[in-house]
Amino acid sequence: MVDHWNHGHPLTLVEARGGEFCYGCLTYFRRVEKGYGCSQKCGYGKILHEECAEAPRKIRHAMHPQHILTQHLKTGAVEGRCSICQSYVWGIFYTCTDAECSFVTHIRCAQGSDMMYPAEDGEEQQIISHPSHPKHGLRFLKRSCSFKCDACGTTRRGSSYLCNRDDCQYWIHERCASLPQNIQREDHNHSLSLSFHVPPQYLRYNYRCEVCINKLNSKQWIYHCELCSYVVHLNCAFKKLLPTTREKGVMEFPMNDVAVSEDLIGAFLRRQGVEAYTHLLTPPQDDVDYELHHHKLTLVSSSSFQEENEENSDDEEDYSCIKLELICDGCITPIFLKQTSSSSSSSSSYSGSSSKDNYYYMRCSMRSCEYYLHLACFLLPTQLTSLPLFHKHDHSFLLQSGHKLKPWELSFCSICGTYNNGLYYACTKCKRFKVDIKCASMPETIYHAAHPPHPLNLLSPVDTLTRGPNLCDGCNSLVWDSEYRYACGSYDFIVHLDCVGLPASTTSLKWDKHHPLLLTHDATLNRPGDFYCNECEKEMNPKSWMYHCRSCDISFHPYCFKTTSGEYKNIKFGQKYVIAGAHCHTLTFQLLTTKRRCNVCGEDRHENTGFHCASCNFFVCFYRCGKHMIKDSNIKAMD
Repeated sequence: MVDHWNHGHPLTLVEARGGEFCYGCLTYFRRVEKGYGCSQKCGYGKILHEECAEAPRKIRHAMHPQHILTQHLKTGAVEGRCSICQSYVWGIFYTCTDAECSFVTHIRCAQGSDMMYPAEDGEEQQIISHPSHPKHGLRFLKRSCSFKCDACGTTRRGSSYLCNRDDCQYWIHERCASLPQNIQREDHNHSLSLSFHVPPQYLRYNYRCEVCINKLNSKQWIYHCELCSYVVHLNCAFKKLLPTTREKGVMEFPMNDVAVSEDLIGAFLRRQGVEAYTHLLTPPQDDVDYELHHHKLTLVSSSSFQEENEENSDDEEDYSCIKLELICDGCITPIFLKQTSSSSSSSSSYSGSSSKDNYYYMRCSMRSCEYYLHLACFLLPTQLTSLPLFHKHDHSFLLQSGHKLKPWELSFCSICGTYNNGLYYACTKCKRFKVDIKCASMPETIYHAAHPPHPLNLLSPVDTLTRGPNLCDGCNSLVWDSEYRYACGSYDFIVHLDCVGLPASTTSLKWDKHHPLLLTHDATLNRPGDFYCNECEKEMNPKSWMYHCRSCDISFHPYCFKTTSGEYKNIKFGQKYVIAGAHCHTLTFQLLTTKRRCNVCGEDRHENTGFHCASCNFFVCFYRCGKHMIKDSNIKAMD
């Protein structure tokens, strides 16, 4: 039984005859459906649906919480449309009690999605001042109501604070209004401060929440560390870190150059069933044929190389000029002739030695040729039946080499998208599909220091993961589904395969050769302020990967070191040539770094490839001048 304001007698449930309509919502009853009608025989023939009869006379509504709404019955022409569905009002409807307010809604529209709750006249209205909204006061709504909070961005029920101004829709949860100004998280060393807006530099560089890796909303509150630019959403700030376990045996990146041949290529050899040639580990040995080079190769040790250089140094006391590394013609990474620290390579079966002071590698028997190979690169199989990791299951591959006498003739790696003149595998079926040996050696699953909790899986263009383009967490450029990339299982961390292969450290003789520049994945730790590349002098994204020296406070884009981590990192320079008619001295194939202009065309060719004479600082750019000189003249490689 219901006492309804529109009739003097109590209403009870009666069975509808069918064809009758509810005078509350003006919709028809179905046959045998029950509704509320008069319990007395007074001639009152109107009937109401249960929901319409039991709806409270006065309510507060989430779409208009600042005022109380009360029920009315349309008895004549009433101007106005429902503020929710925009149709003309009819039957029983709710209208605002404020004479200056025109909010009106159908009874059924008001009942949708837990948007209303009962209200009483004289309901206590607590007004507070909050620093997040200093211009207006906030009215406390103690009744539970579902709405989207302007502080945390979530929609849930609960007491709230609403702006006291009718024309302002600022609305926050009560719990958000009472958040502490500072909190401490176990994964960060400094306290985090509450901010009612996202700092503009965070938005400019697309900073993400450190917990959920999702983007920040400029209009919502955050907790952040002003010293380190560590930032989290409000809801993420109070989430505890889940314990993670790392799978053993999974390769970790980034790796140092010294580990590329032993750890990366060595692991690939083991997967191919190639064992170290133990009979090669006790020099001297006869020279061996190598089908990818036009001379025989000799197995030598790093100690013998240093002894030969010291004998040729005229007994000078300063040996700082002695070469400490060579460049492998296979993987285009250094062959370290002097191990300064222990590494995984010191005990690898492909290093040829268990002593960190001695290291074996292959060298061309013609001393002037300067062709070198890591022992692991020398042992690479000349033919592969397939590369299943790149979905080439029934394709065979042949090991091929860049042209030693013409290093400018480059091959393009289909996996990482860079050019190289070292060793690579060429598909015999897909003529244009080529894979340099470092990419061919990449494992299916890795760990990376930039995302330590979870393993990253290699994704290829044929993987059925259609999420569209994403930003690489390494270089902040687009990563398409058509590219090879590594991604976390939840796809909230993704990097180009080329970025994964960046060396863990590099050096810059131009700045300070004594301080290695470490690949830093977040240089903002304890270092507020802007970052500028010391090479190109452009402003850097502090959250992008960079080579950084904390002691010297210098930073570099990876691509600014062109020969170690940039566009030429897989190209070996240094081959000497005599070009008839071009110059009277021997020329070296390298980048132009000592001057800006080509001596032939006069154009600015700084950091472009070409031929250089160190004795007279003469430079010929390759693509504009050098290739024509080579075509029209005799060229002789010094080997």
